[in-house]
Amino acid sequence: MGEVAVPAEIDELIERQWTRLRRGGTWFSAGERTLIAASARGIPLPDIDTPAATAAQMIHDEPAHITRDWLAELEANGLTLAEYVEVLGIVSQLRAIDTFEFGVGRPTRPLPEPTAEGPSPAVVTDATINGGWVPTVGPAFPPSVLSSVPAENEAAMEDIHGVLYLAPTAGEGYTMGNMTVVRDGLSRTQMEFVAARTSLVNECFF
Repeated sequence: MGEVAVPAEIDELIERQWTRLRRGGTWFSAGERTLIAASARGIPLPDIDTPAATAAQMIHDEPAHITRDWLAELEANGLTLAEYVEVLGIVSQLRAIDTFEFGVGRPTRPLPEPTAEGPSPAVVTDATINGGWVPTVGPAFPPSVLSSVPAENEAAMEDIHGVLYLAPTAGEGYTMGNMTVVRDGLSRTQMEFVAARTSLVNECFF
């Protein structure tokens, strides 16, 4: 099977994601972010045996086996919950792009060369443990899981979610609040059927 044609908005999204990956984040430098991505992909690199690398590998390969005790062990080894949320953001975005490109017949995209940027820490003071394992702004549920690290929340929940699926907002157009939306020939009912089936196959439960 040859490569499937991809809408321009999706290629633009992928370029934005690769630009984000190669730059400094909230708690990790640009170099650390690309190493986290490499670890998620299972690329053998020196000096990558860190709690962040361990988290990246587990999130990427065995998310159904993540437990609160495992997360507590990462904390005991020096990975803060805020840092864990950034790792989760990096890996979830990478996995979304890699899976999409595999699905349309493209080869795995090389990771970008990182810039020399360091992190730009930003503490979200109203993020607390509220029904989940990591701090969230408001109750913990899928749309809020990255909310304690706004840059990752914007990249995943707003940009990726909005382009590859539906914007996580109410209102008309391509939004989660529009129950009658049709996108690329799929009705909302069909979209949710595909999403539910994919979640079941991937053991994605919440």
